[in-house]
Amino acid sequence: SDRTVDVNIKRLREKLGTEKRRLETVRGVGYRFRGDA
Repeated sequence: SDRTVDVNIKRLREKLGTEKRRLETVRGVGYRFRGDA
């Protein structure tokens, strides 16, 4: 469906718990994971 990515991002955020801020929404582009390099 059209919401497949949104549903999976929601699930990832739930699994990340307190670290869910690392998964950012980039308007007009998509998503970005901010992790330590």
